[in-house]
Amino acid sequence: MDEALVLCRFVQFTAAMLILGIAGFRAYALAGSTHCAAAADILMNFDSRFGRVLLITSLIALISAVMLVFCQTAQMMGSLTAAMDFGAIRAVLFDTRFGRVWCWHLVFAAMLVAACLYRQRNRSVVLTLAFLLLASLGWIGHAAMAEGAARIGHELNQTVHLIAAGLWLGGLAPLAWLLRQTQHRRDKRPLFSIALRNFSHMGYAAVALIALTGTINAFLLVGSFGALIATPYGRLLAIKILLFAAMVGVALVNRLYLAPRISDTAGPLRALGRTAALELGLGLLVLAVVSVLGTWPPALYGTSH
Repeated sequence: MDEALVLCRFVQFTAAMLILGIAGFRAYALAGSTHCAAAADILMNFDSRFGRVLLITSLIALISAVMLVFCQTAQMMGSLTAAMDFGAIRAVLFDTRFGRVWCWHLVFAAMLVAACLYRQRNRSVVLTLAFLLLASLGWIGHAAMAEGAARIGHELNQTVHLIAAGLWLGGLAPLAWLLRQTQHRRDKRPLFSIALRNFSHMGYAAVALIALTGTINAFLLVGSFGALIATPYGRLLAIKILLFAAMVGVALVNRLYLAPRISDTAGPLRALGRTAALELGLGLLVLAVVSVLGTWPPALYGTSH
């Protein structure tokens, strides 16, 4: 059941971050691009394609959120059969802190599906619901283990961590799509340049916030550098930190070396596509590590595995 819980967590984090990344990308990265040649065509294709992606991803988020209830119930009750016990599920949903938060998370996921189903979807509504869906993941798990002001502070820190990560990692998918649209059309490159510049500006802020909130999280859950090396939780967290550092390195190559050259030849565009795919792959590995870490007790609370 631990494996199923980890898988559900991975799908949930990935879906929620992708939804926020796409909705956010449309709002900030393509702002001010309407004056570019071929912008109307690109924006129409973007809304059509990613409208379907948002609907599919929101359905995946809703289904995986429901499945996670079953997995969490089985883990809390220590029995696989509890996952099919209505009384046990009800107790988890309404008598635990996780359950009360998760009820709101399920509501946000269902509302997001409904918003994406609407033919004339309101982008502001979708963006708001995407924000709430991902933010609510910061109100459970290790961030909710403390009490009082300490718990609220940790939850706020984790929420900022997730939102920043979602905007950066989730935004890589629409950025890569836009890159493919411009590789063989020189008239569309000004639009991509605007989007890349806006994405980069957001990325600087996101990386800074991820590093700051991640450091705070590490202090709250691990406590010391020694525990980062000496405990299973700490070592897995160290792997996450190394993967994040690799992502930042790839992003710097993209921004400082490849991006200034995209207007010259098609070569830098192709290289940027490869490095963006690498950056996205590293991000998925980070989410896989996070999905496992959430099922392990932090170094300050004991050891596991």
